[in-house]
Amino acid sequence: MKFEDYLQRAELISLQNFLRNGGETCEKTSQKTYSQQLSEARSKANAFFRQNFPDIEEQDRISEYFYEQASVYEEVFFEIGLIVGAKIGFQLKGKFEELT
Repeated sequence: MKFEDYLQRAELISLQNFLRNGGETCEKTSQKTYSQQLSEARSKANAFFRQNFPDIEEQDRISEYFYEQASVYEEVFFEIGLIVGAKIGFQLKGKFEELT
């Protein structure tokens, strides 16, 4: 394995893909910040709603359902990340204590 492969695997998205898919992925990792990625996704969603629902009231009503679902996903994944991160932290702490 090349050094560049190790560097790529060290990126958070690569670790996530490796753990989720059980192997390497062909996905190209984003070079954008989280803030840039969120802003771009928001802009695309807003453009979609403006194009497909020109009536502002209908657009607001439909986008409300979309954003409500997205916020639930966000909260759930955030909590899962906190729980998994804490468990990994405690496991690492235990392993370090065994070594010392």
